[in-house]
Amino acid sequence: MGDVTQKRTPGEWRELFSSQEFEEAYEYGGDDLGAVYQTQGTDFALWAPTAERAELLLYRAGSAEEGAAEPFDRTEAVRTEKGVFRVHKSGDLSGVYYTWLVTADGQTQETADPYAKAAGVNGQRSMVINLKKAEPEGWDKDQEKLPKAPAPVVWEVHVGDFSHDPQSGVSEENRGKYKAFSEKDTCLDGNTGNPTCMNWLKWLGVTHVQILPMYDYGSVDETGKKLQYNWGYDPMNYFVPEGSYATDPYHGEVRVRECREMIRALHRAGIRVIMDVVYNHTFSIDSVFQKTVPYYFYRQEADGSFSDGSACGNDTASERRMYRRYMIDCVCYWAKEYHVDGFRFDLMGLHDTETMNEIRAALDRLPGGKEILMYGEPWAAGKTAIQPGYEQALKCNAALLSDRIGFFNDDIRDSIKGSVFEVKETGFVNGAKGLETQIRSSVLGFCDGAGGYQPSSAQQSVSYVSAHDNYTLWDKLVHTLTDSMEPDFGAYNEAALAQNRLAAGIYFTCLGIPFLQAGEEAARTKYGDDNSYRSEAKVNQLDWSRMHEYRELAEFYRGLILLRKSFPAWRQRSLEVLDQISFVDAPEGCVAFTIRTEAAAESVSIDNAAPWQELFIIYNANKEAVEFRLPGGKGSDSEQESSENYFALEGKWQLLTDGTRFKIKEDTKLEQIKELEGSVWAEPVSITILGR
Repeated sequence: MGDVTQKRTPGEWRELFSSQEFEEAYEYGGDDLGAVYQTQGTDFALWAPTAERAELLLYRAGSAEEGAAEPFDRTEAVRTEKGVFRVHKSGDLSGVYYTWLVTADGQTQETADPYAKAAGVNGQRSMVINLKKAEPEGWDKDQEKLPKAPAPVVWEVHVGDFSHDPQSGVSEENRGKYKAFSEKDTCLDGNTGNPTCMNWLKWLGVTHVQILPMYDYGSVDETGKKLQYNWGYDPMNYFVPEGSYATDPYHGEVRVRECREMIRALHRAGIRVIMDVVYNHTFSIDSVFQKTVPYYFYRQEADGSFSDGSACGNDTASERRMYRRYMIDCVCYWAKEYHVDGFRFDLMGLHDTETMNEIRAALDRLPGGKEILMYGEPWAAGKTAIQPGYEQALKCNAALLSDRIGFFNDDIRDSIKGSVFEVKETGFVNGAKGLETQIRSSVLGFCDGAGGYQPSSAQQSVSYVSAHDNYTLWDKLVHTLTDSMEPDFGAYNEAALAQNRLAAGIYFTCLGIPFLQAGEEAARTKYGDDNSYRSEAKVNQLDWSRMHEYRELAEFYRGLILLRKSFPAWRQRSLEVLDQISFVDAPEGCVAFTIRTEAAAESVSIDNAAPWQELFIIYNANKEAVEFRLPGGKGSDSEQESSENYFALEGKWQLLTDGTRFKIKEDTKLEQIKELEGSVWAEPVSITILGR
């Protein structure tokens, strides 16, 4: 292997880092990387095996613009086992900023610490932090207030989008910030009957909030000198909360405390938090990784150039042991120190399956870790230069992943509403023909193998029709209802509303985990902007006036969520649940099925209604009503009579929704439910749900 500190070409570095010899020689298993703080002193450790030397620099402030251009202390680090450089500094260093000066591959560069737990403005300097001093009140008992892990319903939101709207009811100083989540009793125009922000979430009934990247990212100037917006898929400091969401980005402890306060507020509302993580690429090649161990953390093509399967200029190398270790350390840190309840992996398909399974196993070993959700995007943006012998965490490799690693199911998404890449392409709800088979597979979470992949759990599929990427559901539907390329997205559209309700009804009644983009429940529009990652905040923000303008649609989503929570079959992981679903013959443009629960005692009785042991669900995408004979009811045809699944239960069917609304009061209890037998009419472009 020779001297690993000598200068090499990019291709030579690729060859070295791909060798088993290097990995075995320099894999470090300690838990002390970064700055380990104690009141009497701080230990600094940096993994940099190819570095000739490393020097620790200490600063009074987090940036040169604050009057701290030069360090007040410089200490040569000692190289120790496995290429780890170490420095011990005596005294209480809490609040002191630091960097490393690393000489590697013939260059000397100043860099932040890859394992830093806090940082100054714009993340250029790391900060020593006493994490106990950055704990909000009651932090040690934070998770005790959460109810038992429910059947998940995930609501995706950007920190800024949540409260940027002046009509959000949030105070001006906290709009777009972590602290917006802690404000109580927010409402529209001072009317408590029109809840906003946290009050809205509690009213809606979602169980999990997925937050777009909230680690420190590089695409927004945290000083606030520039009016900027970004989704944040540009990672810089993976262990550090983003500073632009803090009320004070200059003092590293503030963002830590306020991020924790946001999570505490959600937990107090009984809502769990999922963190959107981006380990597949970095903001730029000029990163903490490249400055400490050049080329190790990135995949390279045969000629030494950087791989770009992320379409962001670089791909990280999850299959290399110390980057795998880094990913594991990072998610476990957020789970332990920020009480994060789940992780969504951006472009998970770029990572190898072995790494994803090891992350899952590491989370499982944490107290309560088996309740932590884990899922991701099972695709890549392009071809990546993964090392031979490793399989990517793509949808086609679902069977290689732990059955508790989920994936976004684009087959469900596109079958329901049409391709996200072709704006005028339609799906089942908005006019396409011949998609009944795909919709039936969607109901099964594609556990029937019809998609060319085989989920190993009924909970592995994340069912959805919209996320932050691409058009909002409303904008897509409006587009497909007209030939115009510039439709009026803000106008009331009854046809789009009907299609929206049906789309939601379908993915909420599929096996797996239902997921919705914030505001989808109220016809959210971005006025045709299909890639708003850096558009102005006004385009991206939740429009709280519109949220209440479309309150009836939101109430329909609320009913779906309540139903989802009430029916145990949708909580089953075992593929045996497939035996509890029976499809009914239906005309073109319709899909109908029964689903029964084998755990009737667990069914939830609502307003003293009989617990439902079986549901009959009809999707009608036609523009005309269709009559369906009720399974087990009077007049059932012989074909239905032949199915043992239809008649195991006694009792009349109760109409839970005709596709327009659920009969739900403000106290979340059902009104008197109409009982039916014989047949039911499924209204045009609607979902009909009956229970018994």
